[in-house]
Amino acid sequence: MRKFVIIYFILFSIQLFSHPHVWIEYAAEVIFSEEGLEGLEIEWTFDEMFSWQIVMDYTEDHDFEISEEESKIIENEAFAYLAESGYFADFYVNGKKYEVRKVEKFHAECRGELLVYHFYIPWKVPVKKGTIYLKICFFDETIFCEVVPKKDGFKIKETKNISAEYSMPDRITYQLNFRMKK
Repeated sequence: MRKFVIIYFILFSIQLFSHPHVWIEYAAEVIFSEEGLEGLEIEWTFDEMFSWQIVMDYTEDHDFEISEEESKIIENEAFAYLAESGYFADFYVNGKKYEVRKVEKFHAECRGELLVYHFYIPWKVPVKKGTIYLKICFFDETIFCEVVPKKDGFKIKETKNISAEYSMPDRITYQLNFRMKK
């Protein structure tokens, strides 16, 4: 019994320290070309505390106005390291995992007193015939960041040749199916 109590205490105390310190509300727009999926435009809006911290650490005037130069500094010093965690994104094509290793078009701005990151994840998935099944998950495995979707924050930019539909079976996963129109 004593061993059980000790093990229970250790496991419970680990859970006490596992909680988010940063909150990210995200939006995603899936971009298609005539050949298939091209990538995702991502927007992260941070909580007030983290926003304030980044503005104080990386902007010269601390005025919630981020210059292009300051945005580059934020990208290099407060964003680029997230490549190690795949930018909190897991993608699957027909069940096979796709590793997110790079992003493009990073830009930081403030909306009021909230920090917003914009970036593009290139993810080319051509479609020839049949349906392509994608699974897109946004989640921080360390539980340091709480990553939640914005209400109505998932959009699909279709083309005339491609038909797409999605569902959200749980709070971190989007199921996206697309195919060539007949």
